[in-house]
Amino acid sequence: MNKIKRSVLGVFFFVLFTAESLAAIDIIYEGKTRLEQREGFFIDFPRGFVVTEKGFVIISDGRAGDFKIFDAEGQAARVFGRKGYGPGDFVEPWLQDYKNGKLLISDMGTKKLFIYNIDKDLNFKQIKETIVTSVLGARLIDEKDKVLIARLPITDKNADKAYILFAIDMTNGSRDYLLPYELQLGEGVKPIDFKKINSQGNPRDIPDLIILPPWIYCDYYGNDAYFIWTANLDIIKIDLTTKVHTRFSQKTERYIQPKVYGEYKKAYIERNLEEYRNWHKKMSWICKIFADSDIVGVIYTNFDNKTSRWNSFLQMYDHKGTFLKEALLENFSSTYERPDIYYDRDKKTLYCLSEESIGTEGIYTVYKYRLR
Repeated sequence: MNKIKRSVLGVFFFVLFTAESLAAIDIIYEGKTRLEQREGFFIDFPRGFVVTEKGFVIISDGRAGDFKIFDAEGQAARVFGRKGYGPGDFVEPWLQDYKNGKLLISDMGTKKLFIYNIDKDLNFKQIKETIVTSVLGARLIDEKDKVLIARLPITDKNADKAYILFAIDMTNGSRDYLLPYELQLGEGVKPIDFKKINSQGNPRDIPDLIILPPWIYCDYYGNDAYFIWTANLDIIKIDLTTKVHTRFSQKTERYIQPKVYGEYKKAYIERNLEEYRNWHKKMSWICKIFADSDIVGVIYTNFDNKTSRWNSFLQMYDHKGTFLKEALLENFSSTYERPDIYYDRDKKTLYCLSEESIGTEGIYTVYKYRLR
């Protein structure tokens, strides 16, 4: 009996110690690096960036159709790619992920998904390519040729419904469907009939959920995938083997739940962009989810009326969904509610891309935070 008691107590104190250790994780600001802007290296429209083991910053320029590369000091190093439809060309590239010399790139313009190798001399070589439509987020899965994809709700010909999260094998094209669209909206929600909405044509009958931005984010660690929608702080965890999902979140006082008010919907219907953006500024927006061996991290933004910029807040949970802490990412702010953010899980380091304008000059700066 005493042995059983000691065993139970041992487990209890181990769990307690682990939880306290995770809650004590600090967010250490380690400085910033301004990226050189000169002829041939002006960043026009950043859409995703990563940082390599050597500290090279690779930024996808969605408008220019290329990738600008800067060294660890922010000096311009080289450019890869160009606008077009030929080999090595891109129309609307989006840099989704990086791992061990592999770059994951989606192209909204050609509906293609690529895996490139990049060597120590910054040479790019395409190794995989497939067709995937409407990709909003994607992650490389370990060393396999599999990719986790979050996308707009589309029903594939081989699927029974619209899925927003699935894994694709880049070698044979097979798809493992993980999360149907209705689960993005909550438990027990009736699926939206998009064909019916399009055919009826009355804009005021559009469901409120369609008014909200579509941006979704995903990541994985081990045998679990994590998913979140920009308009709801509700993390969905999916077992990659069983497909069983659970939910967890902590909506703090600083988090402002997006809601479709009458005037907000009116601005959307009338395409009044200025008014629509003003309503956006009154709410919080998720812009990142990531996972490593210890935590699941979520970042959301709030608009600061004093600075007219968006501040970012990092939440951390353990893998069981226990809320650990929330903190402002000090010193960093952004022009838009969805700043580009990259997390290096091996180094437990967060990189945030800030943009601002001085006159006609665009200034881009990478802010660095270590979680320890």
